[in-house]
Amino acid sequence: MPDGGQVGLSRRSHALAESPLSDEIYHLPMRSDVPRHRRPLRIAAAVASVTALLLTATSWAGFAAVKGVEGNLAVDTSLGRQLVAASAAPSSSSEPNTPENILVVGTDTRTGQGRAYGTTVDSSGYGHSDTAFLLHISADRKSAFAVSIPRDSWVVRPGCRADGTTDGTLTPPGRFNTAFAVGGRNCVIAAVKYLTGVPVNHFVEVNFLGFEAIVNALGGVDICTTHAISDPVRRTSTGFVGSGLELPKGNVHVNGTQALALVRARHIGDGSDLSRIDRQHQFMSAVIRQATSAGLITDPVKLYDVLSKVAQSLTVDAGLTGDALQEFLLSLQGLKPSAIRFYTVPNVGRSDHATVEWVRPAAQLMWTAMIKDTAYPAKAKATASSSAGTTSTKSASPASTDGSSPSTASDATCIS
Repeated sequence: MPDGGQVGLSRRSHALAESPLSDEIYHLPMRSDVPRHRRPLRIAAAVASVTALLLTATSWAGFAAVKGVEGNLAVDTSLGRQLVAASAAPSSSSEPNTPENILVVGTDTRTGQGRAYGTTVDSSGYGHSDTAFLLHISADRKSAFAVSIPRDSWVVRPGCRADGTTDGTLTPPGRFNTAFAVGGRNCVIAAVKYLTGVPVNHFVEVNFLGFEAIVNALGGVDICTTHAISDPVRRTSTGFVGSGLELPKGNVHVNGTQALALVRARHIGDGSDLSRIDRQHQFMSAVIRQATSAGLITDPVKLYDVLSKVAQSLTVDAGLTGDALQEFLLSLQGLKPSAIRFYTVPNVGRSDHATVEWVRPAAQLMWTAMIKDTAYPAKAKATASSSAGTTSTKSASPASTDGSSPSTASDATCIS
C-alpha cells in the first residue's frame, strides 16, 4: 500500500498519549521478529541531510535556493493526525519564536531505488525506520540538540493499523523500528510521543538515494580514519555480508557510494549498532562542515544543486512547506554548527547482544529539556568541547551509555 494512504487529510493537533516515563529500564524477553541484515540505512544520512538543508539555507543565498527547490520536497499531508502544533506562546516572553521538535527517520525501503540497495522483497513499501533521531531547536534559536534512538531499542509502543492510526492497544515488547514497518510515518510518530512524552511538531523522512546524491553534489566529503577500513563482500553460511568498503588510514576523500557504505557497514569495528552510531555522528559532522563551508555558500550553482538533491531525498509534513518553511529557515540564521549537539538515548545492552534498553532516569533528563525548552545538560555549552562519537558505547552489550557526552557539528574527530 503506497504510504498506507497517508495523504490528503487535514492537519490538526492531537493530545499526547500517556507515556511510560518511569525510573526503570526494560527487562523483557527477546523477540527476533526483524532480520538485522535487512536494515542498512543509518542515522548519518538523516542527520546530515536535514541539518545541511537547515544550515545552508540560513544564508540569504541558501534561502533563495530553497525557494527554488521547494517543489522537490514530497509532502505527506496526513501527518497532522499525530503532529502537535508548536505552542502559540514561546518559552520566554522575549523570544519571537517557539521551540521546535523535529522527528527525522531514515528508511530502508528499496521501493523504486534499484537493486544496488537490495530487492523490494527485502524491504518494500514502508520498510523500517533504521534508527531515528529527535531534534530540538530552542526558541531563541541559539542552540539545538539531537538524540539518536537506536533501531534495536527494546520497547512497548502504541499498536497501529496499516494506515498508521493507533488502535488503542500497546504492543508486546519488540524493536523500535517495527513501528515504521507496521504503520508508517504516523505510527513511528505515535511511538516516539508515547516513549518520550515530547510533543513532535514536524516530521522528515530521508531515503537511500538522497544521501548518496547529496554527498556527490558536495563533490565528496573529506574525512580521516584512525586505521584502514576493509569490509569486503564475502559469503557466509547465512548469505553474503560486507559493504565492499576499502579505505586507507588517515585523510581520505569519499564519494557518495563510499559514504553510504561507511554509514551502512555492519562488519567493521565490533559490529554493534551503538558503535555504528558513533561512526555516523562523526561522518555527519564532516558532511555538515562541508555543507556549511564558505565555498558552498558563495557558489550559487553548487548550492542550488546540493539543496536540490537534499529536497529530492526528503518527505516532510505540510508544516515544512511554503511560507511556514521560509519563516522557519529565516529564524535559524543565528544557529551555528558548533551550537548543535548530538547524543544517543541513554541505554544498556541486553543479554541477547542484539537489543538495548533505555535507562529511564537519564533519558528523562533529555526529554524534559525538550519539553521545557531548557539546556541539556543543565550547564551545556554550545562549543565543540568533546570529540565526535563519544555519545555511545563500543559494545552493544553489556556496556551502556548515559548519553551525557555530546559531539557537535563542528567536531573534526577521525572515524575509528
